[in-house]
Amino acid sequence: MDTTSFGADLTRLGTALERVASWVRRATPRGEYDMVAMSTLDLVATEGPMPVSALAVRESISQPGMTGVVARLVEAGLVTRRTDPSDRRVALVAVTRAGQAHLRARHAARASVLADQIGRLTAEQQQALLAAVDGMSALTARPRRPDLTTDPKGSPA
Repeated sequence: MDTTSFGADLTRLGTALERVASWVRRATPRGEYDMVAMSTLDLVATEGPMPVSALAVRESISQPGMTGVVARLVEAGLVTRRTDPSDRRVALVAVTRAGQAHLRARHAARASVLADQIGRLTAEQQQALLAAVDGMSALTARPRRPDLTTDPKGSPA
């Protein structure tokens, strides 16, 4: 394998992903919540109830910062806090039906923007994008449960 070419391809991929992420963020109608709040909501909707400390580690923000994010989501009715049955000192954050509906609406709005843009591409470009979906999903997949003893960089929490 030509490692020089592979490195150049990885650089092109990284640049393209960064530009796509920026474009999607700009093209999606602005919501009332920031990206960390929406990522947190999506995380508990996908992974299930989690303690604030785990959410803070997963989103790479401080625990007080995550406490504030969760408080805003609770106030909006998008998540709830409930006592962890295995450790009554821990509060678990869980998505509500309203939170699930909010995510569905946000995803639908984003899909609409994507459909418009993707419709402007050639058939070959559309097929290439669709073929990459599984790989991108695997690339961004979150582990089922984080190791709460380390932060994302591997240092003790």
